[in-house]
Amino acid sequence: MFACLHVPDFPVQAALLPETQDAREGLRQSPIAVFDGPASLPKIIALNGPARHMGIEAGMTRLQVETCGGVLLRKRSEADENFAQAELLECANAFSPTVESTCSGTVILDLAGTEKLFGALEDTAQKLAESAMERGFHAHVAVASNPDTAFYAALASAGITLIPAGDEADRLARLRISLLPITPDMLETLESWGIRTFQSLAALPEAPLTERLGQDGLYLQRLARGQIMRPLVPSGESPHFVETHEFDDPVETLESLSFIVNRLLQQACSRLTAHALSTNELRLILNLDVRQVRAGKDGEEYKHEWKLPVPTQDRSVLFTLVRLDLEKQTFSAPVKKVTVEVVPAKPRAIQGNLFAPPSPEAEQLEITLARIRGVVGSSDEDGLSRVGSPELVDTHQPDSFRVRPFSSSASTNSATVVPAIALRVFRPAQETSVERTGEAPHLVRLGRKYRRVLAASGPWCSSGNWWKETWVREEWDVALKTTAGIGFYRIYLDRLRDRWFVEGIFD
Repeated sequence: MFACLHVPDFPVQAALLPETQDAREGLRQSPIAVFDGPASLPKIIALNGPARHMGIEAGMTRLQVETCGGVLLRKRSEADENFAQAELLECANAFSPTVESTCSGTVILDLAGTEKLFGALEDTAQKLAESAMERGFHAHVAVASNPDTAFYAALASAGITLIPAGDEADRLARLRISLLPITPDMLETLESWGIRTFQSLAALPEAPLTERLGQDGLYLQRLARGQIMRPLVPSGESPHFVETHEFDDPVETLESLSFIVNRLLQQACSRLTAHALSTNELRLILNLDVRQVRAGKDGEEYKHEWKLPVPTQDRSVLFTLVRLDLEKQTFSAPVKKVTVEVVPAKPRAIQGNLFAPPSPEAEQLEITLARIRGVVGSSDEDGLSRVGSPELVDTHQPDSFRVRPFSSSASTNSATVVPAIALRVFRPAQETSVERTGEAPHLVRLGRKYRRVLAASGPWCSSGNWWKETWVREEWDVALKTTAGIGFYRIYLDRLRDRWFVEGIFD
């Protein structure tokens, strides 16, 4: 079964969508007309029921309507209609994974397999209409065994319409053939034959109709009979999870700002849950109320982005991350607008390891890291991150490393772990004295005593970059006899300063 969600007078309802709910419901009772066209001769393209009762018709000029008086005129807005269509698609996506954006103000969705989630078809249609109402639409809903029957039933019938399989022709019989995708010439021909309804078109014999009107005529007849079964063309538009709030009076306190951010995150997470999605990327944009013009722009923005290690739907985790960041910030002006965007991602599915020690929850780990950044800062004077996991860089430059964000997806399979000797580096390196026998070191001073070298490997000369001709560092790995036994150390000669250092000890 298929359901069609149709919004009558779509340009009018799209024009009212930006209004508040109370204002929108009040305006619906007033005559409204939407005009479009060249500035020299704008014409009415859509109107609501009260405007029709006043005698207003589509195609009238704006001047003609203004002479009637009492009609609220709105300029057609393509942006408002695109937003309204996106809202309509999002409403349908909450009920079915397969949704077709048939035309402006109309979407068709496949109801196969939704019975366990939403109940019987009557209940699903009622919930669909209520969901559209919550988003500001007064919509028609029709359910039928094929998409086109549901489409035409929704165009012509208000409220909720259910058409059982096999009753398509009878339920469509009274509709005018002008609703069909018919050319003006063919419409004129059919009306000259006295064919004005779906029922009269469906009753014509197929062979003579095909001889006179061709395959197009036969296709229209099958539409009138409700016999066309076609697949839906799913909408390629992905839902955007963006929530925005603009303050009447700019706010300065963290409590007022946090209250709105918390509400916006709650709305975004609810929408993610309705679409069976999570998020691993969060963006926050704050528009500041700067009065003076700076660099050609009126106002400033504060932007911050969080990339989470794992997808989540937990609003409290996201809010804690935002709150910790806002506590560190000092803005130059009050905040007049807040925008929160969450990037959708597939929810994570993990299986715990019975033979591995438990690890901290990824969400709680991310909050802890955010608190640490708030204390020590995000990066140092060299631009290196202060919080994360150190990783060696593939270079011969001594002491080269970078800091990567912690990841909860690291493998715990011990079979892949390669044993390696660890060098515990002294920071800073300990200055020492070395006596040589030839080129190799013979005695190395540790503390106040010299230790005899039992074995030495080297030298390894480096400058950090192979293309430089001057070697600034000469390294040796040595085994020294100590009171605790044999110790393995790394020593090096700084050729620029002509001084020896103990860099570290091997485990």
